[in-house]
Amino acid sequence: MHCVAANFTVLERQLGVRMRALPTKLVKASEPELETGSHRHDIDALDVAIIRILQGDGRASFTSIAKQLEISEGAVRNRINQLTESKVLRIIGVANPIALGFNAFALIGIKVAPGCDPEKAAKCFTDLDEVTYVIFVAGRYDLMIEVVCETQEQLAVFLREHCYSRNDLGSIEPMFGLTMYKSLLKWGHP
Repeated sequence: MHCVAANFTVLERQLGVRMRALPTKLVKASEPELETGSHRHDIDALDVAIIRILQGDGRASFTSIAKQLEISEGAVRNRINQLTESKVLRIIGVANPIALGFNAFALIGIKVAPGCDPEKAAKCFTDLDEVTYVIFVAGRYDLMIEVVCETQEQLAVFLREHCYSRNDLGSIEPMFGLTMYKSLLKWGHP
């Protein structure tokens, strides 16, 4: 990633926030061209500042962003267009699942069965509505998935139907959420 520390300091003062380097790409399972890791998109401190503002208010206008950063509206428009075209940025609405009544959530650590392919096992979870993310990890587990359901009963059904009934999964360790203290709904924030 190409970032100039001095630019961060100036933008930190202008925005009144502490910034840190962000990942240079988002990887989405439904976008195979990004899964390989062969595409890298360089972003600079100004891109980071624009992303930060949009994380706080995804509906912020080009004009308001330009005023906050003391640059032209055209520069903001061009940056946002470049970031979205390169798939570094995607502006979406994010709902708080707990506020919508989804009170049963769990992280599930999964070890695939010997001789089974973790990628194939992971793909079985990617189209399920209850699953918010699926990652291939190193360590105790092969896969980590996050599942959000309305009720504990629905979560139990999910585990029975999509985890315990599969021969390609060697062990499943659900870690049920009891209380949520923080939900990281914004990409890039610590």
